[in-house]
Order: sequence, then C-alpha cells, then structure tokens
Amino acid sequence: MKNEVAELSNDLNVITAEINAYKQVAGEAIFEIGRRLIHVKENDLTHGQFGKWLESIGMNWDTANRFMKIVRELGGNSDTYRNLGWQTLYLIATLPPEERDKPHIVPSTGEVKKPEDMTVRELREVKKALKEERERRERAEREAEELRNRPPKIKTARSSLAFFFVVVVIIDQYQQIRYINF
Repeated sequence: MKNEVAELSNDLNVITAEINAYKQVAGEAIFEIGRRLIHVKENDLTHGQFGKWLESIGMNWDTANRFMKIVRELGGNSDTYRNLGWQTLYLIATLPPEERDKPHIVPSTGEVKKPEDMTVRELREVKKALKEERERRERAEREAEELRNRPPKIKTARSSLAFFFVVVVIIDQYQQIRYINF
C-alpha cells in the first residue's frame, strides 16, 4: 500500500491558517502533556517508578521536567501561550515571574518585545541580559554592604594627620623654648 501525502495548498492565506492551527494544537498539547505528567507523578506511581514509566512512554526526564515546569509556572496563563513551542514556553517559564509579562529590549536588535512575541534566540538574549543585570546589582549591593561595614579609614587618616600636626607643633615649640632657655 502506497503512503499518500496530502497536497499542500498554493494559497499563502490557507497555509498561514493551517500553520497557526497546528501551532495552537502543539501549544495545547504541551500544557496537556505537562498536566498529565504532574498528575501521574503526584498520584499514580509509587516512589521511584516515575522514571521507569517515562521510559515506557518514550520520554526522557529532561523533557518531562520541562513540560511540568511549563504547566506549574504558566498554567494559569495557558491561553496566552497556547501558540508557542515548548522551548519558548520553557524559557518564559524560567524567567522570574515579574519579568514574564513585561516588554524587554532585545539586546541584538534593540527592539522592545514581550516574551511571548520573542524567538527562542531573543529570549535567550534577554535572559542572559537579565542575569547579568541581576549579578551586577547583587555585586553592587555586596560592595555597598562591605563599605558600610568597613571601619572608616578617612577618620583614621584625619586623626593620624591631626596627631602628627600636634606632635610637630609641640616639638617645634619645645625646640623654641629650649633655644630661648639656653
């Protein structure tokens, strides 16, 4: 029996509509698979059996964990994200919650986009920029804390300078007194 391949339309509007429909189906499938994985992991198997079960359905731990993370982090907004692929969904799910709905500047292009409108590459760039900014902020906070906790060197230097000045003046006056008395 010969496999028949459905002919594709030559109408760009039809192809666009078909692609969007398949994207929606794929996005919905990710959420549904993730929900079911969470359910099985939490309710149906004894401890240690989940990995074996994953193998039996041909899914690895990494993919399962990503799908479950997507549902746990984005499940409440699943309508917003239904047309996105799993890599995009996972990158959005691993953004800090306060950064998921905000527009961001894409470093390579300078464009301002919301995460759900970005490509995987753009999301990776934004995540990297957010991480670098967070690390700079944490480093600045640590340095500021160290400065606050450091003993004040300026006072010590000023008091040392004042002490030196007093000693010089006293010595000078002593020498003058000594010169006068001899």
